[in-house]
Amino acid sequence: MDIKPKERQIREILGAKKQYEIPRFQRDYSWEKRNYREFLCDIVGNLIISGNKATSSPYFMGTMLFVGDSEDENQRVVQVVDGQQRLTTITILFSVLARIFNEKNEPKLGKRVFDYVMAEDDNGDEVRIIKTTSSYPYFSFFIQSLNQEHAKRPNTEEEQSIAQTYEYFLDQLSEIKLRKICKEQKLTDSEVTYIDLLKAIRDQILDSTVVEIYTKDNKLANKLFEILNAKGKQLAHIDLIKNKIFEKLDSTEPADFAQETWKNIVSTLNEGRERTGFATFYRHFWASCYERKTASKLYESFNKAIKPEQYESFLSQLESESKVYKNITNPCREDYQNKKQHFWLVNSLKAFNEVFNVI
Repeated sequence: MDIKPKERQIREILGAKKQYEIPRFQRDYSWEKRNYREFLCDIVGNLIISGNKATSSPYFMGTMLFVGDSEDENQRVVQVVDGQQRLTTITILFSVLARIFNEKNEPKLGKRVFDYVMAEDDNGDEVRIIKTTSSYPYFSFFIQSLNQEHAKRPNTEEEQSIAQTYEYFLDQLSEIKLRKICKEQKLTDSEVTYIDLLKAIRDQILDSTVVEIYTKDNKLANKLFEILNAKGKQLAHIDLIKNKIFEKLDSTEPADFAQETWKNIVSTLNEGRERTGFATFYRHFWASCYERKTASKLYESFNKAIKPEQYESFLSQLESESKVYKNITNPCREDYQNKKQHFWLVNSLKAFNEVFNVI
C-alpha cells in the first residue's frame, strides 16, 4: 500500500513553501462555533505560563493526508485529502493574529505570522499556502489579504462559515476576552504581556504535531478520506456522496462537468432572500424522487440506487430539481411571469414557508 506516514509540526507543513490545494471533491469549510471554540480553548489551555513567560507544550493535532510525493522537494503543489478543516482554521486564526499584531504596532510579528498564510516563491511572487476553488475569491480577499477592501459580502454557506470563524477569533483574541479564556483554562496570566500571549498562541499552533501521510494514489486517498473522517467532525451524507461522484467523474477537460454542475446547484440554492443548505435540499429531493430515509442512511441508499454509470445524469437531475425546489421554498412572482392568475400560488407557497414552516 502506497502510504508514507511521518511525524511533522504545523510549522514544517505551512513553512515548506508548498501550496496545499483543496481537491474538487472535498467538502466545504464547515466548522461550527463549537468546533473552532474548542480548537481555541485547546490551544490556550495547553500553554505553559510561569511568571511573565508563556510557552507552548506538546500538542497532537491528529492525522493529515496529502496526495503527492513526500520525497520530491521540487513538488510545489500537493492536494489536501484530510486536514482541510484544521488547516483552513489555522489560516484564519493566523490572518487574525497578523491583523492584531499590525494594529498593535508590531509589523515584524504581523509579517512573520502572515508568511504562514501567504508565502513567496523563488521569484518573489506571492503564493497562497491554501488554495481552494469552492470559496475563491472570497477566501483570498478576506483571509489571505491584510487589505480586505476587495472582499465582498459572504454569499454561500461556506463563505459565511469562514466569516463567522474570523469574527469569532478577532473577538476572542482581544486582550480582555483572551485573558478571560486563560482564567477559564486555569491559567494565571497577569504578569504576561498581551503581545507575549499572542506569540505563545502562535507558537503553540506552529509547534503542534500531526501524523502527515502522503500517497501518490488518488483512489486510495479517496478511500482513506472516508475512513479518516469517521473521526472528529462526522462527514455529512452529502459530503460522502460528493466524494463518490467526483471520484468517478474525474475528467476536467474540456470542462469539469461535475464541479461546474455542483457549483450551479449551490448557486441556485443560495439565490433569493432565503439560502438553502445543500444537505437540506438533498434530503427533500431524495424523499420525493426516491425514498424517505434518515440522514444517516442517505449515503447507503444512494449507493444502492445510483450506479456509477448514472452519476452524470444524476447530477443533471439534481441541478434541474434544485431550480424547482428553490421556486417552491422561495417563491416570487417573477417565476410565473408576473401573471396575476398565479399570485395566489406564490402567496400560498409563502404561507407554507413563513407561517406554517412546513418546508
